[in-house]
Parts: sequence; structure tokens; C-alpha cells
Amino acid sequence: MRFNGNAAELGITYIVTLIDMTVFLCVFGGTAWWTFQPLRKSLGKSADPEKYRRVIESVMAEFPWRALRAYTFAGWGFAIYLILMISSVAMMGEHPFTWRMFVSLALNFCFGAGVLAPALAVASSIIYSSRLRLKLSKQGLFASLLNEEHSNKHITSSSHRPWLVFMVSGLLPTLILSLFVYLALGGNDTEEHFLLSQALVLLSMSITASAILVWTISHTLKQVTDSLETGLRHLTSGQFKGRVPVLLDDDFGELARGLNTALAGLQEREDLKDSLAIAAEIQQGLLPKHAPVIPFYKLQGFQQTCYSVGGDYFDYIELEDGRVWLMIADVSGKGYPAALTMANLQAMLRGLATVDWPIEVAANYLNESMCDSLAAGRFVTMFMGKLQPQSHSLVWMNAGHIPPLLVSTDGDIKALEASAPPLGLLKSMKYDVVRTELHPGDTLMAYTDGVTETSGRVGKEMYGEKRLRAWLLDHLETPVEALPELLLEELNDFGRNDDDDDLTLLCMRREK
Repeated sequence: MRFNGNAAELGITYIVTLIDMTVFLCVFGGTAWWTFQPLRKSLGKSADPEKYRRVIESVMAEFPWRALRAYTFAGWGFAIYLILMISSVAMMGEHPFTWRMFVSLALNFCFGAGVLAPALAVASSIIYSSRLRLKLSKQGLFASLLNEEHSNKHITSSSHRPWLVFMVSGLLPTLILSLFVYLALGGNDTEEHFLLSQALVLLSMSITASAILVWTISHTLKQVTDSLETGLRHLTSGQFKGRVPVLLDDDFGELARGLNTALAGLQEREDLKDSLAIAAEIQQGLLPKHAPVIPFYKLQGFQQTCYSVGGDYFDYIELEDGRVWLMIADVSGKGYPAALTMANLQAMLRGLATVDWPIEVAANYLNESMCDSLAAGRFVTMFMGKLQPQSHSLVWMNAGHIPPLLVSTDGDIKALEASAPPLGLLKSMKYDVVRTELHPGDTLMAYTDGVTETSGRVGKEMYGEKRLRAWLLDHLETPVEALPELLLEELNDFGRNDDDDDLTLLCMRREK
């Protein structure tokens, strides 16, 4: 007002101006101090970010809105003070002070202190907090996931900000200028001059505020887009441990949190891959490395899982007297649960073999243990045999497993049918054994349902037992060691894919 001459017209002395400046500094300085208090206290805890993470993040999220509330109250309070102060001085002086002058002064004071001051305070607090968040993100803060709550995000949409800037620096000043024009049309020369001076003040305030708000928005968006670009580079380069700082609690903040969620999920998948690889290595370590050397007999096992780990199991365990336990089993289900059950089964069988229990007693013990340990609806099918090379016989029992096929040299195929349900379904079951004589050239193929349930390339037809029998008859002279690999080639040609079940084979032949 001193630069445009309005202060002199209203009789405002330098003492009044000094008082106004002092009140301005006290009001807005005190407001700034009150606004920064929670932030200052929370930043004092940033040395231990993990412990005070939620406190720091919630204070930072609330900071712009605390500034808006504080500066709105302070601005309107200061505007009312100026209106009362200037009006009182003007009316007590000798200079004319009409209602048109009063309205123009009141509009400028309300717009400048009550609208522009809070808007600029919020804009400054947003850019300050975004820089602070970027700095604190190096300590692991502000990388929250989407499911965490942040205050006031329902009114922070980035699509609202341009309209708010338009209202503050465009629409409101235009409406006030229109009102000034209307007031000037009915006024005298003094009032017109005064209104023109106030219009120039209003115009300078709106232009300055527009420039500051536009710079603030563009600078903040540049920070946000740079951080998102960094996150995308992490994503494309496979650096899934990197995180994007959440600089704003708006749509861009949700985007940053979503990107962090994706990075965390991909990192978890990579860690899971490593865990699965270790689990697969451990499971392969549970399977026999080499077939035992038995006079007049050849053994060969094979396994292929549809996941990194599976629930199929085969084993051959040599006893001290030269006899050999042969086992093949299929745990219901796939993946980790089935693999854990398989590992438990392998450990129990290895322990039972050391005491050389009859296989029917071992099967009874396994069934009781499985009934106690398996969840409802889970079970284990198992074929278990004891090869007795001295008498060329096989003592075996089948607990709900797919019947192994015993093929003689004359092409006769005998299925070793199950005589009892799978292990883990019914307690107090008694598993009986059958003794089968083995003749020169006899071939035994025990397998899991991954063989017969292999899907074809056309339709839903499965490989089936009929095709397997025909294939076995065509390979009576094929060495046992080559049977698994040749059968796998046959199944792959038929249409086996990764969605099919685990596949396990246990082959035995008495040499001619």
C-alpha cells in the first residue's frame, strides 16, 4: 500500500505499518513454529527408523494438512486484524474512506492472507516434505506397501491440484477484479484511483502466486517421476531389492507403493526360487545315488517332478544278508507338503530297514504313523517289496499303489494288484504280503500315475496302462538301465508337459 500510494491516502503512518509488520511476523512465525513441532520431534527419532517408522511416516503424511489448517486460521485472523486496523485508522483520519474502498481492501486482505498464504504454505510444505522423504528413504523409510493407511489420501488426488491452482490464482482473482470494475463504475475519481491501485496489488499477488504454485507442482512432479523412473530401471534390470521412495500421498504415491509391492513380490519369488533349488537339491539327496550291485539282477530308478520338489519316492535299501528292500510311493498332493511327507517316509523306511522288520510289520507301523501325522484327506500309496536273490523271489505288498507290471520273456504281463488301502487313511489296518517267484528275464516296472496319466497332444486322452503294456513288450530285450530314459522319450513324444503329474519309475530285471 505504501508503494501504490494507498497508505498515504488513508492516513496510515509508519508506526501503524511497523505495528502491522510486527503482528505479521508474530502470527505467521508462531504458525510456522507450531506447524513444524511434530515434524521436529519425529525427525529426532530418525536415528532408529525401524522402531519409529509409523510415527515418522504418519507425521510426514499429516505435515501439509497441518500447515493448511494452521495457515488458514492464521491468514484469516491476520486478514480480519488488517481490515479492522486499517479501517479504524482511515476513519479516524481526515482523508475520505468510502464503503467502496473498504470492500476493495477487505477483498484484497482476505484473498492475500486468507487464500494465498495457506496455498503457498501448503505448496512449500509439500516440496519440503518430498525432499525430506527422499532423504529419509535411504534409511528404509517411505517404501510402504499398498495396504498401509495414510491420512487424507482421499483428497490428495493429483487430478485435483491443477484445478486448485486455477481457483486460487485464476478464478478468484478474476472474480475480485470483476467486482472492482463494478465498484469503480459508480465511484468518484478518488475511489477509482484507489480501486485501480488495489487491482494492481491483486494482479501482482495472483501472478506471483501462480508462478510459485506452478513451479512447486512441476518441481515436485519432476522429483516423483525421477524416482519412479529409478524404480522401473530396478524392475527391468532385475534389481528387485531396490525400492521407490513414496514422496507424495496421492496417486503417484499409490503408484510408487504398487511398484514397491511388485519389486517385493519379485524379490520374494527370487528368494523362493533359491529355496526351491535348495529343497530340490535336498530331496534329490534323499534318493539313492546308485543302484546296488546284486548278482543276476539289475535295478534302475528314475524321477522327474512337475515342481521343484514333489511327493514321489523310490528307494532300494540293501540289508546285511544280501536281500534288498524295493519301494516306490506317491504322496497325495504336490509341492512342499508332499515333499515333506516324502522326506518323513524316507526317514522312517531307512530306520525300519536297520532293524530288518518283515515288510508287513513295517507297513503296519508306517500306516499308524501316517494316520497320526498326516492332515485329513492326505495319504500315501506305496508298493514295497523284498528282493531275495538267493531264492529268486520277491515278497511284496501293495498299499493302494498303481499295480506294478511284471513281464516275463514269453510276453505274459502280471499286475501286482493292491490288497489294502493307502497308508494314512485307516488305523489298525493289516497289510498282507505275497510271494512271487522270479524267472530269468522277468522284468518288473513299478511306476507312479505320472506315467499313465500323461496327457496327449490332441484332446484329453491319456497315455494309459494299455500303451505302457505294449511299450514294455517292445522293450523286453532293452537293458534295464535304458528303460527310464526311453520311456520318458515315449511320453514326451505322446505329449507330456509341465502340468502333468510327478513321474517316478523303479525297474528290476532278473538276468537270463
